[in-house]
Amino acid sequence: MGKRIIFSLFSLICILAQPVMANDGMSEWDKLMAEANKTLQVEQPAAASTPAAAPATPAGNQENPSWDTMVKRSNTAMDRFSDNGQGFDITSTDKRAVTKLSADGTSTLTGRFYDLKQPISKDAKPLYNHQVVSFIKNFMDADWDPSMLEQYYSPDVKLEAPYLYLPRCKASYAPEAFQCNSGNQERKVAPQNWVVHYSGTVIAPESGNFRFVGMGDDAIVVRFDNKVVLEAGWSIPSRDHMTLGITREYQNEITSPKGGCALYQYKSIPHWNKMLGGLPSGRHFHVTKGKAYPIEILLSEIPGNEFGYCLLIEKVKGNGDRGKFSPEESPTLALFRTNEMLPDLKEIGEMFKKNGINYAVGKELEAPPFKEDSPIWVLTEETKQKRSTMERVSAINLNSEDDTAMGRRNKRNASDTSGNNCIKKARKKVKKGKKSKKLNLN
Repeated sequence: MGKRIIFSLFSLICILAQPVMANDGMSEWDKLMAEANKTLQVEQPAAASTPAAAPATPAGNQENPSWDTMVKRSNTAMDRFSDNGQGFDITSTDKRAVTKLSADGTSTLTGRFYDLKQPISKDAKPLYNHQVVSFIKNFMDADWDPSMLEQYYSPDVKLEAPYLYLPRCKASYAPEAFQCNSGNQERKVAPQNWVVHYSGTVIAPESGNFRFVGMGDDAIVVRFDNKVVLEAGWSIPSRDHMTLGITREYQNEITSPKGGCALYQYKSIPHWNKMLGGLPSGRHFHVTKGKAYPIEILLSEIPGNEFGYCLLIEKVKGNGDRGKFSPEESPTLALFRTNEMLPDLKEIGEMFKKNGINYAVGKELEAPPFKEDSPIWVLTEETKQKRSTMERVSAINLNSEDDTAMGRRNKRNASDTSGNNCIKKARKKVKKGKKSKKLNLN
């Protein structure tokens, strides 16, 4: 498959106008989507009444890698990995300083997958469907208390994400996307009633007012600087519901003049346009260039039908756009990312084809456009050092006989994933002068 992309949820930017149009009337994004979708033009199995589950992918399998493994092979960052970036001023106007600081492969949000169907604490119970929505609401109301999540089974995989972007696909692929069933995992995970929690502390690349724009199937919640600034998806956890009608009421409320938010549609996401009205924006927030801000992101799939998510970011001028915007009116926004890595739609299409993922939703790859030059929200060195310290402490705990939920979690945190090995290999190849192909969206 190529040696690029990492997973397995970042950046900001000023609004652009419509994508550049070529002489044939197609934008560069449309051409890219068309090229990616060529890989999905395959006949569906005639005898199959229901799509088969995506084949399990062993960790480290280079012929058929899992999503989280693939995502650690960025299409743009492989030739830019460098040393740890120390000595560079993150408030400098020199873009090269920020690039080198962020391109060492460690500037990623870290996360864990939690199966809410499988409690590991005697005080917890299995959660299904609406109970999951209520649990997320309670988690938000409890100031995002991580101990609530730690009551549930988490596979031995530490997730790393420089961005959150996965085209719409069938939910049966989610356990493979997060490597839940790869290797010698303690338990197997079914593709519903789970959450993934990412966190980190990012540095604002410029000053101004911003807002996130995104979608999560079934839900995405973003907490920035200790405030919830975006909820999007089929379920809105703060409303404690699983009803599409209430989701639409929520969207009408936030896109009203009083709500002050926007709902953007794009030609490349027809299903989300039709069912959910497009990608909603969140609340405005202000940042100062060079200042660090904590961020947490929660993803969830509940019934196990379809799966997908994206997180973009928009720099707001004045009060910002409000109301609902058609595909012709919606701006191309920045991908929220924490290092130089970007999704490669063609490679995603190949991966979908190989795993049969496209059979669940037709032959078209559905994902919103984004700007290739999206600014980078670098993870702080303190965050990286804290992560390293936690891993060393967890390694010590491997020798402990503690069999409590906390003890098991510490053992999981000490595990090394195939994705981490991919990053190390990428650095070695770059040092040998090996270059990677760059995705061109403009």
